[in-house]
Amino acid sequence: MLTYADQTASGRSLRYIEDYLVKEVLPFYGNTHTEDSHVGSKTTRLVHKAARYVKRCMGAGPDDVLIFCGSGTTAAIKRLPEVIGVAAPSVELRGRLSTQLRTEERWVVFVGPYEHHSNLLSWRQSLAELVEIGVDSDGLIDIAALRRTLNSPEYKNRPMLGSFSACSNVTGIMSDTREIARVLHQHGAYACFDFAASGPYVKIDMKSGEIYGYDAVFLSPHKFVGGPGIPGILLMNKGLYKLSSQPPSLCGGGTVAYVNGFSEDDTIYYDDIEEREDAGTPSIVQKIRTSYIGGGCACAGPYGHTLLKIENDLSLRLRCAILQGYSGLKPGWTRLSFSYYLSKEEFKFILSAIEFIASYGHRFLPLYKFDWITGNWTFKKEAIKYLLMKEELALGTSLDTLTKNVMFKDEAKIEKKPTAIQNKFESYLESAKIIALSLPDIKQPTVSVPKELDPDLVLFYI
Repeated sequence: MLTYADQTASGRSLRYIEDYLVKEVLPFYGNTHTEDSHVGSKTTRLVHKAARYVKRCMGAGPDDVLIFCGSGTTAAIKRLPEVIGVAAPSVELRGRLSTQLRTEERWVVFVGPYEHHSNLLSWRQSLAELVEIGVDSDGLIDIAALRRTLNSPEYKNRPMLGSFSACSNVTGIMSDTREIARVLHQHGAYACFDFAASGPYVKIDMKSGEIYGYDAVFLSPHKFVGGPGIPGILLMNKGLYKLSSQPPSLCGGGTVAYVNGFSEDDTIYYDDIEEREDAGTPSIVQKIRTSYIGGGCACAGPYGHTLLKIENDLSLRLRCAILQGYSGLKPGWTRLSFSYYLSKEEFKFILSAIEFIASYGHRFLPLYKFDWITGNWTFKKEAIKYLLMKEELALGTSLDTLTKNVMFKDEAKIEKKPTAIQNKFESYLESAKIIALSLPDIKQPTVSVPKELDPDLVLFYI
């Protein structure tokens, strides 16, 4: 029986949503660019209805536009530098273009201490100047430091934007988005927030145009229950869109009212932002699916440095080892998500499993092969017969026979009460404990460190 505890990475499908799409949407599916046909017209109406519903759920006003963007929040965040005109085509050109910009033309983008890589790298690779705001004594975004930085003379009379995570995807710590927005707006900066981690669990209300409102929101609907397969969402105020007098960020079919084969100057793009930023065949079914979802690798390297207290010198040494190919050296953590729809039995089972790993996890390390190149741990089933306690070996006991009796006993109980999920969980834990107690209590490392690696760089138990 599967126990899923990684909703922060992705939600799970819901049968009734899939059934609805199969029965009510797919039989009448047509391209929204061909509205003359019955299926095209019907599908277009469904897509527009879904978009209106999503905007209403997020508190969007008449001056807000909804753009669906490919691969989750990553694509949504990447789209923002493009539509405000600061995306750079390459690293080489970025360096050359940056030197040609007048200071008052160059955007300043403020980010927080626990950003997803998407909200950090997208801006680093743009023409904007990136400024990171650290944490305060409570581990939150340092709003006092943000206020001081916004007041800095070097940023005066420059276009400014704050792009902050509403919630850490590592620790779950929540940002005071309303206060951050208020401070940004008081200093003439736009307020943008990444709701990828917390979107399924909090109410998002744009209130754009208000002092504490949002100018842009990034969202990953695939993290919601029923959400797998849905693209990212960029909901933004029209005031942030800087391409009205230029071609859209992505040109193609569905974005133009007129085009000929003679001159680009004759091309007429749609005025409606949502139309002109929806090039090509859109993710039609996924857009419709978005209106039916419910609220449901931790990419946070810089924040991980802070949490694990990794100083610059150690970080650079780790980087050198990784460049040599030893990605397995990367330190990290295990993330668990306790969704609101998790059953009490599953919740208790996960907590018991954590306690079990804390007590007995080290005994299982010899059963796994560690790959220093990839960081993967691979189970060696044949190793268990060599690592069982001597008395167990003397009895000819194997992994199967160790667990068979207790499994059969618990299965008999389950047959009497087929809905008692707790019985299954208890049998899993009991079987695991039997195996753990049959393994030697090894304290020393069980994996040898490659000769070319400094053992001090290994920051985890092996």
